[in-house]
Amino acid sequence: MAEHADKVLLGGKVLTVDAGFAVESAVAVAGDRIVAVGDDDHVRALAGPSTEVIDLAGRTVLPGINDAHLHLALFGLSGPPFSVDLNGIDSLGALTEALAGGPPGPGGSRWLIGEGWREANIPEFDADVPGPHRSLIDEVTGDRPTVLHHASRHSVLVNSAALRIVGITRDTPDPVGGQIVRGPDGEPTGLLLEGAKGLIDKHVPDHSEKERLDAIETAMRKLNALGITSVTDPIVWPELLRDYTTLRRDGRMTVRVNTLMHWDWPSPASSSDRLEKALAYAGLSTGLGDDWLRVGGCKLFADGVPTQCTAWLHDPYPSGDHGHLITPGDDDEARYEELLRMIELAHRNRLQVQVHVTGDRAADAATDGIIRALKADPWPRARHALLHGTLLSEDSYARLAEHDISVITSSLMKSHSGASMTRAIGEERWSRAFPAGALLAAGVHVADSSDAPVTYPDWRRGIATFAGAAPGPYSDVPADLRLTREQAIRLWTTAPAYIENAEDRKGTITPGSLADLVVLDGDVLTADDDALQQITPTLTLAGGRVVHSA
Repeated sequence: MAEHADKVLLGGKVLTVDAGFAVESAVAVAGDRIVAVGDDDHVRALAGPSTEVIDLAGRTVLPGINDAHLHLALFGLSGPPFSVDLNGIDSLGALTEALAGGPPGPGGSRWLIGEGWREANIPEFDADVPGPHRSLIDEVTGDRPTVLHHASRHSVLVNSAALRIVGITRDTPDPVGGQIVRGPDGEPTGLLLEGAKGLIDKHVPDHSEKERLDAIETAMRKLNALGITSVTDPIVWPELLRDYTTLRRDGRMTVRVNTLMHWDWPSPASSSDRLEKALAYAGLSTGLGDDWLRVGGCKLFADGVPTQCTAWLHDPYPSGDHGHLITPGDDDEARYEELLRMIELAHRNRLQVQVHVTGDRAADAATDGIIRALKADPWPRARHALLHGTLLSEDSYARLAEHDISVITSSLMKSHSGASMTRAIGEERWSRAFPAGALLAAGVHVADSSDAPVTYPDWRRGIATFAGAAPGPYSDVPADLRLTREQAIRLWTTAPAYIENAEDRKGTITPGSLADLVVLDGDVLTADDDALQQITPTLTLAGGRVVHSA
């Protein structure tokens, strides 16, 4: 043990989240590490003349929360002052009113950006005719080019001015992995799905470096106030990695960032040829970096999302369509083989692969690819993962467990996306989405996440959801899929650390671990369901440093 600790926290309920989920009363910190955990007398002995003694007064301490799938920069740049927040918009009138007062665009440009609309919330968008259509926003936006990002970030609605600037017409072909939605007259409606978003996004000016860095730093502080000390950012393009590196070099990071590279963003679609070229020049592999900023791997997209009918399903949508993979190829077989080639490429270059899959057929395909890559080129600690796992075939659970393929779920979507999801895939399939309980029972490693800014990164709501106490319609979890509070806590602490290959230093309150801690004014183990989401972080430490204090 250290001769003297820098901080000792006494008189609380310290949930170690170790293998036995031991509960202690005190913890000591020296430098950026935890040096002792135990009863008050044991830990108090480490206090010297200069030690800061913190009286927990019965409050609960958890390991710093780790959000396994959070778009940090996008979260920082979403909403005011950078864009119009459309998450609460519930009518066309409210939408046009919000757009009328929209802020300047990135870099002071004329572009108008909105984020977070859901078709199920806006009756005019939910109608068969015209549906989400540029004519509904043209009058208020006029000649100001406008891009409205769907809450899923898998589609955008743009106005006629934006289509003119980019040059999208009735004759513009659909890009690989994307669709320009067209009306009965053959003209573009303004709705662009999946890879077609890239046609617009590449024309929107970037934010200045100062705006970007300040927004990321502000986002980190918001996360600290929630008790979050680590995230995996699942879409990091080269320029964003440079921004993160600048923040790390300047000592401005208060959240640890595990990055997944994606070289084709803003288009989710990629190809084995482009990936091979990127990997040849990048020279990156999993593990490069330090405890604050590291390369965790790369992200691949297999399919889209059920609400847009772009997830690849075994059983069809009401329309009879099954969706498809968004990888290049003229048919399902060709797209399947292309996905498997991309997985093998990343694996061979020793980049952990996390694959976006929301449809069960897409998840089976990605699992096939990971297993094929592991058999051809064994890598015992690869810990590849499926992202979201919204719908999974029950017979896939055993394969996932056998090959140590993790699933990173998105519990918060249960209370945000139910209205549109149930219409797309039916109430029964939606009720069993994100089957964390069944996966854990089968021996699969599962971590949970917010996918912010798709949802607000409130891990307390995530725990409540999987424990069967989520608010709102369509958010209930069947009894056989529910988790205990202990299981749900692990999904935000030890499980993400395992997937990062960081379980030796993160996710638990044990000697030698990084001193990432959150002090709560309530007990997540015993609080009533109604009170669980009201528990407030009062103190957050990252690397032994106070990054939030209430």
